[in-house]
Amino acid sequence: MKTSHKKSNRMLMGAGLFLVIYLLVSVIFGTSLLSRFVTNFPVDRPVTQVTVWRNW
Repeated sequence: MKTSHKKSNRMLMGAGLFLVIYLLVSVIFGTSLLSRFVTNFPVDRPVTQVTVWRNW
């Protein structure tokens, strides 16, 4: 009984570790891909960029 608990705990920890690594890789890859896509295809509409400075 105790060995099955150890095995299931290892499997759960392995699955959790896999999900964390998978999410990190997908977020990093997605943001890099999105930034490349946005910089390669600029939008053709007049947009003014406004920078606001506040004195706190």
